[in-house]
Amino acid sequence: MNVQAPLPGQLRDAAARLVSALAAHDDPEYRLAVLKRLSRRLGEDHYPMFLRLLGVVAESDDGEAKRLLADTVATALRRSDLPGGALSSWGATRLPENVTGMSAGALSGGFFGSSPRRMLGPVEYLVVWHLQRTQRTTLGAEAFRRHLALLVDLLNHSAEAATLYPQKLAADAQNELEGAYTRATRDRLAAIARAWRAGMPPAAVAQAAIDAGQVDMPAGWVVRDL
Repeated sequence: MNVQAPLPGQLRDAAARLVSALAAHDDPEYRLAVLKRLSRRLGEDHYPMFLRLLGVVAESDDGEAKRLLADTVATALRRSDLPGGALSSWGATRLPENVTGMSAGALSGGFFGSSPRRMLGPVEYLVVWHLQRTQRTTLGAEAFRRHLALLVDLLNHSAEAATLYPQKLAADAQNELEGAYTRATRDRLAAIARAWRAGMPPAAVAQAAIDAGQVDMPAGWVVRDL
């Protein structure tokens, strides 16, 4: 799969291969290893591609595929071992996506040695990408809303994932010591957790995150789709 500019058919084929690999074994630990291997192979700079693959499954009509993937995420939640992507806490966040052939991520972290990165699970990654200055161009509100709703819908196909993930988000929202999240981010995580726990539809959970508070983006900020 071309991680730079995948075609819709490539995304569907990659998602189908992922589901087939998960279905090939009954062992939950093996399935988690498959999911984490995919995330690692894509690499930190291409974690959004991992999120897009989850979205492809979420948008499908294959309920069994959704259950398999959601159950695998539930296994990861039990182990506190979510397949994650890294976002910088601060740094050269407004660099172009590509500078002299190098990604902005390459310049903003390891190159300067000054931008610590933290590994984040799928939902947390979306929230931080949308709200905080990172090595990536800011994720736009509509893309954030759409992909968050897809993730919630997908994970609702596992009762365990639908229970454990909002619990994790609620706990993260209380964590002020690590410095991974701003106050606005913690407010959004808490709002997602409350709406999800209350059994609201995925679109309503995503809207609750939007309604939790508006963030004034500095003039000139560029936003992008996932």
